[in-house]
Amino acid sequence: MRSLKRFLTRLANFTTRRRDDERLKQEIEEHIALQTAENLRAGLSPAEARRQARLTFGAVEPIKEDYRAERGLLFIETLLQDIRFGLRMLRKSPGFTAVAILTLALGIGANTAIFSLLDGLALRDLPVPHPEQLVRFGVHAHGNPFTALSFPMFEEIARDQKVFSGMFAWSGDAVFNVETKSELSRAGIWAVSGNFYSELGATPQIGRLIEPRDVNLAAAPVQVAVLGYGFWQRHYAGASDVIGKTLKIEGLPFTIIGVARNGFKGMNADAEPEVTVPLAAELLIGGDTDVQKGLQRPDALWLNGAGRLKPGVTLNQARAQLDSLWPAIRRAVMPVKQTPGEGANFRALQMKVESEATGDSFLRARFTKPVYVLLGISGLVLLIACVNLASLMLARAAARSHEFGVRVALGASRSRLTRQVLTESVMVSVAGTLAGFAFAYWGSHVLADFILSQTYGIPASLNMAPDLRILGFTAATAILTGALFGSAPAWRATREDPNAALQQSSRTIGRGTARLGKELIVTQVALSLVLLAGAGLFLRTLEKLRDVHPGFQTHGILVAHLMPKPTGYKNLDLLNYYHELTDRISGLPGVTSAGIAHMGLGNGYPWTEDIHIRGKNTEGLRTDFAMIMPGFFPTVGISLLRGRTFTWQDDGHSSHVAMVSANFAAKWFPHGDAIGQRLDITTEPKWQSVEIVGIVADASLYDIWKHEPLTVYVPVTQYGGYMGWSELLVQTRASPEVMANTVQQTVQSFGHEYVPSFRTIGEDVDRSLLNQRVTAVLSAFFGGLALLLAAIGLFGLTSCTVTRRTRELGIRLALGAQRHEVLRMILREAFALTLIGVAIGLPCALAATRLIAHMLFGVTPYDPITLGAVAIALVTVGALAGYIPARRAMRVDPMVALRYE
Repeated sequence: MRSLKRFLTRLANFTTRRRDDERLKQEIEEHIALQTAENLRAGLSPAEARRQARLTFGAVEPIKEDYRAERGLLFIETLLQDIRFGLRMLRKSPGFTAVAILTLALGIGANTAIFSLLDGLALRDLPVPHPEQLVRFGVHAHGNPFTALSFPMFEEIARDQKVFSGMFAWSGDAVFNVETKSELSRAGIWAVSGNFYSELGATPQIGRLIEPRDVNLAAAPVQVAVLGYGFWQRHYAGASDVIGKTLKIEGLPFTIIGVARNGFKGMNADAEPEVTVPLAAELLIGGDTDVQKGLQRPDALWLNGAGRLKPGVTLNQARAQLDSLWPAIRRAVMPVKQTPGEGANFRALQMKVESEATGDSFLRARFTKPVYVLLGISGLVLLIACVNLASLMLARAAARSHEFGVRVALGASRSRLTRQVLTESVMVSVAGTLAGFAFAYWGSHVLADFILSQTYGIPASLNMAPDLRILGFTAATAILTGALFGSAPAWRATREDPNAALQQSSRTIGRGTARLGKELIVTQVALSLVLLAGAGLFLRTLEKLRDVHPGFQTHGILVAHLMPKPTGYKNLDLLNYYHELTDRISGLPGVTSAGIAHMGLGNGYPWTEDIHIRGKNTEGLRTDFAMIMPGFFPTVGISLLRGRTFTWQDDGHSSHVAMVSANFAAKWFPHGDAIGQRLDITTEPKWQSVEIVGIVADASLYDIWKHEPLTVYVPVTQYGGYMGWSELLVQTRASPEVMANTVQQTVQSFGHEYVPSFRTIGEDVDRSLLNQRVTAVLSAFFGGLALLLAAIGLFGLTSCTVTRRTRELGIRLALGAQRHEVLRMILREAFALTLIGVAIGLPCALAATRLIAHMLFGVTPYDPITLGAVAIALVTVGALAGYIPARRAMRVDPMVALRYE
């Protein structure tokens, strides 16, 4: 009461002060008018007369400034009063406060976690100085997203371009054997130009980085190496004496000259360069005996090129200049010796220029789209949470209508009441945001770790540290949610008639408030149905995909990735070696068969090639492609339908052969004459006039989403350049994991290869469904949360209704109403609200699910089973949420109820 008196006294003083200021201002304006008239009579111009008069009576502005300062101080004081009062009110209702904060923590935390993941995947710039200046350029064929350069192309561009202050090149897609302290492992090797680190503003952790003096392309490659921070920690435990030591890459010694700083990832947003060597050293590692000749090959597209824009130069200007330079550069580097097909492919190359501010990312290409969908779903959950809290706060505001009436009667304005209610709402949202931020930090890291653990390749990481975007997103979410769920009770409070409010008891609620609360509950049920429908469709999609038989066996097959030991392939007859290896593995106890494939079966990354069938118009035909060895088909369970399968006699000296899938044969040879027909695979001479010798059952080799795939198989034994670096598939009668050690020992016994990792085909298929699994699991979590929020909202509204109607229920029971009739009456209202929400939500769900139709498999956006199950679930939950307060209403004691007020 003292604070209220102090507030009223201050308000009266302020009103008096403002009235005095207005009176003084009016008097001064009268004096200014009189003085202006005298100045005019003195012969001054009207403008000068007015200016001189204002100079004489210039006290008006100080009065205005004093008034503004007074108003600012009053605003701060009243805001602090609102905050203190709001804290007291929230402390008086611990149950409501806990539910509100927990609800917002889940909603805001989920949104912030998904946005953090999206920020780490797609929005965050490379951690280098001025990443917005980085531009990547390369050439690509029509329809092929891959962009790269040959070294002669890079030199020509560097000589003629005028838009970059500096250019650098790198090659970072090679995985080689690295021997450290007599331990053999695989590592991602980056080969870089001498100015790679300097252009990216990198500094060493210890030692030094690669410099131009290390990359003398006119001489033999300098064999020095820079370690990535993570590689240094894993293999050398962060020892500072690593400088000067030697590691071996494919058996070649390299002197360690430095370690890059923690967090430096080069031009990759996902993973750091584990080991970096000078540019030409990659050719030496790859076994190129004439490095200079390899560098000058104009058609060897192995380099990535990038540059820093000069000040004032835009990306479009850089693109325009490189496009204009490209025809002359292409003519200058055109290979002399090439077939007509190779020449046509080279002339079809086009320049591609794009911003590289966010770097390259394998994870971004795969997961960005599902994360955007999840961000929309989590946003819908937050909207449902806001609607739920709005209905709860509306009931609180209605219970405080007597208080609001008193405050209005004492002189409080409508805006003052609105600010009080909104301040309380924002306080709840801020508390929920703080709790949600902790949940978001934990949740985003768990989700990122889950995604990274399911991917292939070198160790990857995402920068999930909060940045200005995440903090701004969270702050904006907090303010928006506070305004959303606080606007309804604030609007209702300002519409309350103070005279009527003073005549009401503290437990009376108006019809308008009850109606608005019901509308909010209906909205919440409708939104929940939309969200649950999407979650149900994603779950059904995942179920359908898991039920799909890809055409090959997914259980009981061990996959061993074969890596050559340093010089392991030197002077080795790979054909005889693999023949003997598969025979030896097939003879092991518990092994049914073994085969080798030069592709990743079921991994979700298709290998496709352009196919031309001789004698037919097959322009634009592109099919799945696989290079395999004898024994592959029986090992993976793909049956031979017609013709023959590959044998070890299909080598480089025999006629080139191929096998096709049943779909391919049925589509292009409907009369059954596929055997003996000839194919041209791409335009390479070695793949021309390949004879079809067999037809096998259909199989979705890479992507089980693909319906009726067209597939062409060729024996890798006929293409020696592709042999090696393959995958050994072993079909076992025992558990595949049990056979891993035996297979490893058998491979090691030959002394040419080793197995760095094992997996099963089933694991590969599961990994290929990672997008769908993440989307389905998280959408189901959000759907369950929306269902819980809908139940809480309906329970709260029904409880409030029972409380409001306690006296009425007592009168009904005193006049002879049966208790089951009271139960039915309360349940009917809750049931009706749920049915109305379902009726509104169903057409909304039908419209919304069309947006995710492209992400569904085996189920339509209008799937009646999913929509029916969701509607039944909502109605059931609504009935249960209304049943508990309805039972309380049924047990009301009439005598107690009549004395309720």
